[in-house]
Amino acid sequence: MSPAAARPASLAAPNPVTEQILAAAAFAFALWTLCSHFLVAVGGSLRTLVLSFAGCLTLAVASALLRARGRTSGGPGAASAIPGREIEPGATASADRAALLLGAAGIAAALALAIHRSPLLLWWSILAVLGGAAAVRVLRESPPAARPPLAGTRRELAVLALALCCAALALILHRPDADDSFYVNVAASAADLPGAPLLVFDTLHGIPDLPLHQPIYRLHSIELALGAAAWLSGVPAIAVFHLGATAVFAALVPLAWAALFRRLTPQRWLFATTAFLAILFSAADTHRWYGNFAFPRIWQGKSIYLFVWLPLVYARAIDFARDPGLGRGLWLMAVQIAAVGASSSAVWEGPAASLLALASTLRPDRRGLRTFAQGALASGYVIAMGWWLMQGDIANHDPLLQRAQIRAVGRAWAPGVEFSEALRTVFGAGSLFGASLAALASSWAFCGRAELGRRFAIVVPLVVWGALLNPFLERDLAKLLTGPSYWRVLWCIPVPLLLALVLSAPLRLPQRAWPRLAACIALLGFCAGVPRFSVFSARNEPREVHAAVSLGWPRLKVPRSGSPSDYEWAALLNEVAGPEGVVLAPEYVALWVPTFHHPARPLLVRESYLRKFLDRLGRDEVRPRRVMTRLVEGKQIQPDAQEVLREGIDRFRVRAVLLRESEVAAELRSLLGRAGFLRQRESPEHELWVRREGLPAAIR
Repeated sequence: MSPAAARPASLAAPNPVTEQILAAAAFAFALWTLCSHFLVAVGGSLRTLVLSFAGCLTLAVASALLRARGRTSGGPGAASAIPGREIEPGATASADRAALLLGAAGIAAALALAIHRSPLLLWWSILAVLGGAAAVRVLRESPPAARPPLAGTRRELAVLALALCCAALALILHRPDADDSFYVNVAASAADLPGAPLLVFDTLHGIPDLPLHQPIYRLHSIELALGAAAWLSGVPAIAVFHLGATAVFAALVPLAWAALFRRLTPQRWLFATTAFLAILFSAADTHRWYGNFAFPRIWQGKSIYLFVWLPLVYARAIDFARDPGLGRGLWLMAVQIAAVGASSSAVWEGPAASLLALASTLRPDRRGLRTFAQGALASGYVIAMGWWLMQGDIANHDPLLQRAQIRAVGRAWAPGVEFSEALRTVFGAGSLFGASLAALASSWAFCGRAELGRRFAIVVPLVVWGALLNPFLERDLAKLLTGPSYWRVLWCIPVPLLLALVLSAPLRLPQRAWPRLAACIALLGFCAGVPRFSVFSARNEPREVHAAVSLGWPRLKVPRSGSPSDYEWAALLNEVAGPEGVVLAPEYVALWVPTFHHPARPLLVRESYLRKFLDRLGRDEVRPRRVMTRLVEGKQIQPDAQEVLREGIDRFRVRAVLLRESEVAAELRSLLGRAGFLRQRESPEHELWVRREGLPAAIR
């Protein structure tokens, strides 16, 4: 018998091309992140980072080619077949009956309590259902044996077709997002000054020696990667984000989730992947629902982490649990490093996801605990990075976190306040709220005994719900991990995945029951009847940007309404003020100014950014910037606002002012005229005023 024939079928099967693409992307980005962390720590530049990465990648590829010569391997995506212990026949029937009762109880409790809205009762009820499911299904049963997923050229082509469709839809879906103000600016600034130290100083406001508003961003490498692409190609950084990164990472989303579904439900993974994508596109009830972090902003690091690297962390942890070894441990470590390079949230969520996937796959015996401990070592680098940064001044220089801590220990706090707010923030208040809770409590009951998805759908929600979403521990979690963004704990529960497991459950029926038709009807029924609106709806409007969702040819994802639009006003401000010139504009326009190369410097880009510098800059520096910005925006006028503006335009050497039409606009025009400004351009809502010395002689 040949060696290939002696191996288990799943190990001898070729690694799917889609997983090979994922493996290459994860390895390259993890290597880039490691180089970035080292050079940021020693004060290196973008030029040095690019050269270092190129050298390391060349050595790694050459080494891999030499090792691969003359031998074959199943690759990092293959899972060896490990037999599970059979369940006692007498216990099977009773366990099935108990599981059905628990699943029905979970759905009933979730729907009833979603209406009743008692947070503590909701928490205890779902915890009891999931705890009972764990007692029946996790503790009494062995993990299912690894089975080869359905394979074939047509299925691989279907996944690649999904990838192309997702890339195309992401390119034509336009939903401007205010977070681009910082992310794009980091990339553009690195490309503008490739010899300057990376991620040391704030590049938004033009204030000398001002550090980053959050030091934990020093762990990010995705913005530096896109900045390097802009520097090397000469393409503007914002175009690299909105066109290049959007297409690449949107295409990787179905590949990543298909890899996870292959391991959780091998016989229906393709439909489950399709259902998962349909859920992301069809539901956008809240600004922070999962779908609004996917394709509407897939060019941003947090979305790349959540929908590309996080499912790969789950998948690699499952592979390691089934076949522990140094190679699989290194792959698990690599995808966690890649996740941290995309989002600082992965500092704690990445290791948590890895440990949850390990716990879902292993039996709680001596061998399983030993493998679990070995797998936990793969999170060592990420945890060390988080610990290193926590030794600095991260918490002490974040007023938002300070206020969260004060609120958490204040007299008004009661268990369940943050928990309830997190559920409303992510799930909304309509049918999607009830459907999400029902799937969270009962999706495991829709999985077969031979599917790892059943254990995954029990262990992951149970641990997150019982520990990270524990209403009696929310104060401590806000202090230690999440800060004011406590709702991000729900990222550890992939609710769209649980919904996909439920909607694809008809495929487990006998063929005579028309399972495919039933599954399609269930999916269409969910998409049409549960969400209030989809990601394509004009009601899906970002919070801080005056622009609703629109569809059109691939272009920059910036505001387009108005003549000029907010983005066009930002371009004009950069043009008239020049590089490093100080400008004053409403916040919804000022946030786009730093997204240009060699930009002007707004007095206030976003108030949430400036607020973090209050302790360092002092009230005398921060308050005038805030008052002047609100004044030209025409809202929250303070008694001394005009005096502050009169003094501030000279103190800050303001070159250009964008004035919004308001009740005080006439007085401000007079003030600007006396201060030496001339009106250069106007529209029904805005006027652009520029200092005379900043204008051409013919206009003065």
